[in-house]
Amino acid sequence: MNTPAGEGRLSEEYRRIGTEELRELKKDIEDGGCLLLDVRERHEFESGHIPLAILMPISEMERRWQELDPSMKIVLYCRSGKRSARVADLLAQKGFKDISILEGGLNRWSDDHGPMERK
Repeated sequence: MNTPAGEGRLSEEYRRIGTEELRELKKDIEDGGCLLLDVRERHEFESGHIPLAILMPISEMERRWQELDPSMKIVLYCRSGKRSARVADLLAQKGFKDISILEGGLNRWSDDHGPMERK
């Protein structure tokens, strides 16, 4: 977020999960025990996203992160994993503890034939 381009010093206070682990979280997401956040921009989200995902673009995260419950399990994804890692770093700095990012992002989800929704 305020990290200069190319600096690359992320806190790594989050875990990386694969597509299979995300599929296993579907019931938790449906039941409200886990939040799946798409941090891409609106036009990207509308062109295709993971079912049950909620849009919260990285460009809005600095002013919207307080809408999130820091005690909740949160899974983040973007196109490839870079933006979600930056958001994970921001959330970790704000005191969030249970943060995961989808390794490889939507690209990996798509490669693994994960279902997609369009809006």
